[in-house]
Amino acid sequence: CLFCTHTFQSPIVLFRHVKQAHGFDFPKTRASLKLDFYQSMRVVNYIRTMGLSDPNFGHVSGFVVDGSEAFINDDQYLKPAIEDDALLYALDELDLDDTASVASSSRAGSLARSHAMESSLVSAMAGSEKAKERELMARIRTLEQQLGLRDREVKYVTEQFDEYRQMVKRQFYDSIDDSNAEDHRAGAAAEPGSVGGDYYFNSYAGNGIHMQMLQDRVRTEGYRDFIYDCADVFRGKVVLDVGCGTGILSMFAAKAGAARVIAVDNSDIIDKARANVIENGLDGVITLVRGKIEELELPVPQVDIIVSEWMGYFLLFEAMLDSVLVARDRFLAPGGLLAPSASYVYLTAISDAAYMRDQVNYWDD
Repeated sequence: CLFCTHTFQSPIVLFRHVKQAHGFDFPKTRASLKLDFYQSMRVVNYIRTMGLSDPNFGHVSGFVVDGSEAFINDDQYLKPAIEDDALLYALDELDLDDTASVASSSRAGSLARSHAMESSLVSAMAGSEKAKERELMARIRTLEQQLGLRDREVKYVTEQFDEYRQMVKRQFYDSIDDSNAEDHRAGAAAEPGSVGGDYYFNSYAGNGIHMQMLQDRVRTEGYRDFIYDCADVFRGKVVLDVGCGTGILSMFAAKAGAARVIAVDNSDIIDKARANVIENGLDGVITLVRGKIEELELPVPQVDIIVSEWMGYFLLFEAMLDSVLVARDRFLAPGGLLAPSASYVYLTAISDAAYMRDQVNYWDD
């Protein structure tokens, strides 16, 4: 049975029991919703899964499927909840429309005819069960092959992204302006025991790169306006700022009414962020944590909102997106907000006569 521990020799008897004892007319439901083989399999596996996870589920009466349920098209329910579930093999063989009609019109006086019909159906199923089993196994093998292909694709993309991050560090951070390098050397001399050894984070230790970002008014005021305009969303929430830099986004969130803001950065700039927070009187709201988001533990188990300015040249050139996604997966509460949560890259062809004259045509003379 789909709901209880009773066992039956044929699916017709089983479905009659399910209808009478539990109020769920599976054949009629399948016919009225025009469920195909896979959708029918998902319904069966969903009910069995619920029964295995909730002992009280077997006592329900009046279980209904109206076609709006997500599990009808959720492929996780293609996996049998019960190993070698014989009922799944029978779904594609049964003319459940006729079965529903027979079951609904049967009366006590025609019970013998129903039993004869069941016996005939069981005999017909016996010869085709092996064929159906082979077909199902072939489908399973196909799905396994598809999953294996996708695993290889994910591994390839991951390797490509790792190579991309290394390229970013070589081509971009090695060419950061001299003032940034001087700032970092001064900080390292003052704090010889500070966290170091990773040029990616060291490149953010000085003032120069942060001045460039703060002076980008479109960027800075865009974040400010978003946070202030959505103050009702931030009010009373716990906010995580990934890669906080000078702490500007953390201070926006605190002023918008966040109950607590946790600002994380792994470079020396966090010391200046701490000074900024104290100067603005927000040290009672903002907690600054130094470390890598992939490794550290926050003072809270979950946060309601994650903000981060991770975009670089051509969107991805700061190679920080993966850290934000780690923060999301580790700390963002269900239903929480990741801001920003979507980005787009637009490409267009242009003509720049001055650039062509100065950089290309110059060599013609």
